[in-house]
Amino acid sequence: MNKTLQVIHFEVMRNLKKPSFWAAAILVPVLLGVYIGIAALAGYQAGESLEGGTDTSEMKLAVYDEAEYLETTSFINENDEEQKITKYEDKDSGINDVKSGKIDVFYYVPKNLNESQTIEVYTKQDQASLLDDYSTPIRSILGATATKNIDPFDLVIVTNQIHYNTTTYDAKDNHVIDLAENISKIIGPAVALVLFYILIVVLGNRIIAAMTEEKENRISELVLTSINPTNLIVGKIISLMILGIIQLIVLVLPLIILYKFAETHGALPFDIALQFDAFNIAQYAVLLIASYFLFTAFCVAIGAVSPTAKDANSFSSVIIILTILPLFFINALTGEPQAMAYFLTYFPPSAPITIMFRGVFGNLAPWEFWVGLADIVIVSALVAKLATHLFRRNAIDFTSKVSLKKLFGSPRTTWKN
Repeated sequence: MNKTLQVIHFEVMRNLKKPSFWAAAILVPVLLGVYIGIAALAGYQAGESLEGGTDTSEMKLAVYDEAEYLETTSFINENDEEQKITKYEDKDSGINDVKSGKIDVFYYVPKNLNESQTIEVYTKQDQASLLDDYSTPIRSILGATATKNIDPFDLVIVTNQIHYNTTTYDAKDNHVIDLAENISKIIGPAVALVLFYILIVVLGNRIIAAMTEEKENRISELVLTSINPTNLIVGKIISLMILGIIQLIVLVLPLIILYKFAETHGALPFDIALQFDAFNIAQYAVLLIASYFLFTAFCVAIGAVSPTAKDANSFSSVIIILTILPLFFINALTGEPQAMAYFLTYFPPSAPITIMFRGVFGNLAPWEFWVGLADIVIVSALVAKLATHLFRRNAIDFTSKVSLKKLFGSPRTTWKN
């Protein structure tokens, strides 16, 4: 036990002194957050542009109403001002005036609009781009005309203005579950899912490198003469988990401070008082730790048999794919659980993310959570033991090929315990 603690202390302190550790702990999450923020802002602006249409307040607009349907030719533009559309008596005149530059946009409302369901819009290339949408003015005028001709009761229905108020009762005591309580139930699995994904994406390669660096530097012989392989492997796994948790704290702590500051000053973008279920958060915290131990043990096992980090990275992609396998079967995890959902819940590499997803979707029974957690813990211990065996068999083997016979043959007479 003392040797294991020495390994943990050595590995943690050695990595904490490396600038690369803090660069990954701070810069990578920051850059990831900046990227997500830019993407979200660009998507929001694009959505606003497509939803609101192109500003036509300074344009000359015209329409030919062959169907004689429109009862008005004015609408409220983007500057909240009333803007009129000039009426034409034929289609060709409008098109020719667009070509000559007399008008900017011309609308043609066909006589058989109820059958064709298409309104033709004409503009010139110097006015239009791929993202321009000039349908807002004619849509507003059509809507105003339709509003005058339709019964108010029918109007509410066809314009989808009806709101639906759903009351949900708890399965145990039939009390009414509000939105805040529903959100509180998914905080634990949702946060665990996000943190686990960050761990495997940001720290996956580092775990592999940590196991292969002794072999690449040819110091495995010296390490094994002073410490038992079991102590070394267990110490490596625990120290890597501690480093991962430190990086999570560096990432999450500012977010918690920011949330509390926004909550105190009433700057939250939503008007819901979050209720934190301590038991729910605690059980998913245990699941997160066990899941990260399992993932780390798999990576350490791969590093134990790989002569270099480059070779190990090739094998690590298999573990990462198996870990994120539930993402490819997300439909099977929503609603009523299917056979694939049960398989992924108890298949060790994919169990962590599957359990977290099903916790978010609310279709995970309590007994399934605990059985899945026990499955992860048991397999983690077995994989750690396997990693110890593989490292013992392959610690001073610097060849580029992995020999299964050598790995799983009779144990060495040295480093046996």
